[in-house]
Amino acid sequence: MSALAATASRMLASSQNQAIGTAVARQQIAAEKAVAGLVAETAQGAAASGPPAPPGQGQRVDLRV
Repeated sequence: MSALAATASRMLASSQNQAIGTAVARQQIAAEKAVAGLVAETAQGAAASGPPAPPGQGQRVDLRV
């Protein structure tokens, strides 16, 4: 009987750990989305309020590291 109880206990603990891990992952994803939204909002505000870019700027991407 004790082996059955121990197995059930381990299964419950595993289930709880999985539920906690899922909740933490969801919270992290929500936080990252919120930060990305703030960054996008700030970028749009800066682009709208700033002077236009000089001609040709932003035409090429420098891939050298």
